[in-house]
Amino acid sequence: MPLTPRQARLASELISDPAYVSGERRFKTPITRDDAVDLAGSMHEQMDAAAEARATAAKGLGKPLACGPGCSGCCEELVMIFRPEALRIARWLKLRDNAAARQRFLEVYPDWKQRVGDTPTQIADLFGSGDEAAHEAALEAHWRRRIMCAFNQDGMCTIYPVRPLLCRNAHALETSANCYGDNPTQLVRLRLKSDELDAFVGNARSCLRAAHHAIGGPRMRPAALCDAVAELL
Repeated sequence: MPLTPRQARLASELISDPAYVSGERRFKTPITRDDAVDLAGSMHEQMDAAAEARATAAKGLGKPLACGPGCSGCCEELVMIFRPEALRIARWLKLRDNAAARQRFLEVYPDWKQRVGDTPTQIADLFGSGDEAAHEAALEAHWRRRIMCAFNQDGMCTIYPVRPLLCRNAHALETSANCYGDNPTQLVRLRLKSDELDAFVGNARSCLRAAHHAIGGPRMRPAALCDAVAELL
């Protein structure tokens, strides 16, 4: 969905000041939840186009993606998101055509919640503290527990059209075997890299975080994908 001139201006302004991104300063322009959802949708579409170009370039170099239907190791990672993406997913699930996906998620969410325990809270605390090393270590430790996302059904994502930015960037090379936390080698998966795309992802995440703060989200406080959406439903 192309952004309107106003929305494009908002996106630019949101990342113009690091204090907007960190929530230290109140965003000067009024922004609605609709604006935040539209920004998330635009980021997702741009991410898809860039990721497709990256995959095509990798294939041309003899490095095709190892990803495919039913390959869901990345779905065992704990995806932490901010409100714009949570709102977009929740709105999509509330549509009549997506009632089955919504019902299935609400049925399996309690079991997912019981299994993850207070890990999402701990990881959100670490993100807010700025301790990147500890934050990454906690995310990897969770990944190795092999707890499947509540939006995964039989190896397929039930919210694929509106999945978060981080999910759209999860492209593995060589083999999908290392995408699972209990892989025999205990090696972390080899991800497909692109300096240009990585820079876009960084800017997009900053924009979404600033929008999260602008619509009243708790400062520097992401939430686990499943928790954030369940709360909105």
